[in-house]
Amino acid sequence: MLRFDIDSLVSATALSRAPGKYLSQCKEKPLLILKNNEVEGVLVSAETYRELLEAYELVQDMRLAREVFEQPTENPEDKDVFQIMQEIEAQDDVHG
Repeated sequence: MLRFDIDSLVSATALSRAPGKYLSQCKEKPLLILKNNEVEGVLVSAETYRELLEAYELVQDMRLAREVFEQPTENPEDKDVFQIMQEIEAQDDVHG
């Protein structure tokens, strides 16, 4: 869980005057960038950003999988999943 304290707050002006300092600090914890006393952005390390993107993509994949599995399907021949997968693979082999 991310925690923010007073040391996590950085004004946009301070960031523009000393970007290297804050780029180093964001490797330890995310920094909230303030403009007119309102949070306008967050500065995170490249590693943290990559982790956030991977987590977001995983959540999106899980949502899509749930939507697919919740869709009504027609299976008049009462085939099991493995039979259907074999048929799909066979079709791919013919067309691929």
